[in-house]
Amino acid sequence: MANYRKSAARLQDTAYRNLRQTIAYVTVFGAVLAIWMLLIGQATPVTFPWYAVSILGGAFGLVTYLVREARARLYVLAVAVILAVVGMTGIFVTS
Repeated sequence: MANYRKSAARLQDTAYRNLRQTIAYVTVFGAVLAIWMLLIGQATPVTFPWYAVSILGGAFGLVTYLVREARARLYVLAVAVILAVVGMTGIFVTS
């Protein structure tokens, strides 16, 4: 029974780690798209702040790999997701 619990705990830890990494990758991908749109000239004065917020969300997504404490990493990832969602929503609403 103890071996089963250890195995299940390892599987659960791996699944959570993969989920956190995937979420961080998505925020970084959104930031890359926002940077690309800025570089090709799609940003207007109305949409520029939303692009900036999206890029900031991607930066927080990258910071999740530098934070070692689990609780702090979760908070940084939550900030990254919120900023990315707000930025992308603002981009789509204003364009």
